Amino acid sequence: MRFIVGILSLIAGFGVWGVAVTALIAWLAFCFGSVIVGVLLLIFCPYILLAPLVIGNPGTALVVYGMDKIANKSEDSIYKRIR
Repeated sequence: MRFIVGILSLIAGFGVWGVAVTALIAWLAFCFGSVIVGVLLLIFCPYILLAPLVIGNPGTALVVYGMDKIANKSEDSIYKRIR
């Protein structure tokens, strides 16, 4: 059961990362499609150009969780339950 949950978590994590990269490409196309907006963002706030990558954080967590479920037993997991 742990292996199935791990595989599903990995698939979901990579899916979330796919959405994040797609959103980033669409955002950059929008910003640099209207040249003035792209240049102003590059000059005054360049970090906003990478803002859609924040969507990938839950994807990274799902990938790590899936790898932990596949590789580790419950007693040496990095996600320990506190009872």
